[in-house]
Amino acid sequence: MKNVFSLGLLAVATALIAFSSCKPANEVKAVTGITLSETSKTLTVGEAFALTATVEPTDATDKNIVWTSENTEIATVDDGNVIGVASGTTEIKATTRDGGKTATCTVTVVRVPTSGNAILLEDFTATWCAPCFKGMQNIQKQIASFGNKVILVCHHTGDDFAIEHSEDLSNFYKVSGIPASMLDRTPSIVKQDEITFHPGYLEKEILTQKLAEPKTVTISLETSYDESSRDIKIKVSGSLEQNHPKAKLNVYLVQDGIKYEQNGSDGNYIHHNALRAVISKGLWGDDLGVTQGAYSKEYTYNLPQKIGNFATKPNKMYIVAFVAEAANTSGDNTKNIVHNAAIQSIK
Repeated sequence: MKNVFSLGLLAVATALIAFSSCKPANEVKAVTGITLSETSKTLTVGEAFALTATVEPTDATDKNIVWTSENTEIATVDDGNVIGVASGTTEIKATTRDGGKTATCTVTVVRVPTSGNAILLEDFTATWCAPCFKGMQNIQKQIASFGNKVILVCHHTGDDFAIEHSEDLSNFYKVSGIPASMLDRTPSIVKQDEITFHPGYLEKEILTQKLAEPKTVTISLETSYDESSRDIKIKVSGSLEQNHPKAKLNVYLVQDGIKYEQNGSDGNYIHHNALRAVISKGLWGDDLGVTQGAYSKEYTYNLPQKIGNFATKPNKMYIVAFVAEAANTSGDNTKNIVHNAAIQSIK
């Protein structure tokens, strides 16, 4: 009887071993899907946020994910951490290594509006002008610490950069020799009773004093750029804090980083802040629609592949907007002072 019982236990044990040996030692659970914590997100340039991916089932064997951005010039992604790079829209995709399951989040990057208070420094120059090279060296030295508080625009005359607007402005301000600069188109800042001055006389203290003056106009500038259409969208808004019946809005397109000849240099010169186009109308700009209080204007400008002899490069281009008086457009040139200015890259 004892032997029969022992044989029975042995049979049961053998059966259990046989049953358990039919189950795989390491069962693989395949991925069936993936979802993201957000399907759309709007952020500003430089802003970051984290996307969280959920892989299904939760006990899937391989839960590794590959993250990609459709356009890394607009937003980048690293292990779910997204950073806005430039204005535009792109798609962030998460793909499972097992099974290639995907989930996406549409990311829209916008620019934070640039607000004044800033002063406008305009310089009349030319590539053929040897003294202009030294003048620009001093300008760059004096404005270096001010960032976007001092906005430089270079008006070229009589060279391959020159546009009609700069030539007309030079004539109005009776520029008889270059280099010649003006600060907020205001007289007696550097030279008594004169608007224009040699840029060699510009000093940091002059800029500091000018920036300390109270502003009676506020300005805010927003830009965006569409890569496919090459359209630049511009919005300028603000307020006239006092009555300014003849104030107008001016919108410039300027470009950095153009390698071209410059008399007086070593021949390997890079031109910056060159005025390439005027988006507002005429020599003195557009009506604001109010003489006091809030104003807002929007523009669309299609960026050509070339302006004159030079290729346009969106990553080197800026919008400069400023509100200035158009008190006298034919005689006394001392009245058309600039109230405030702002600058913003187009992408």
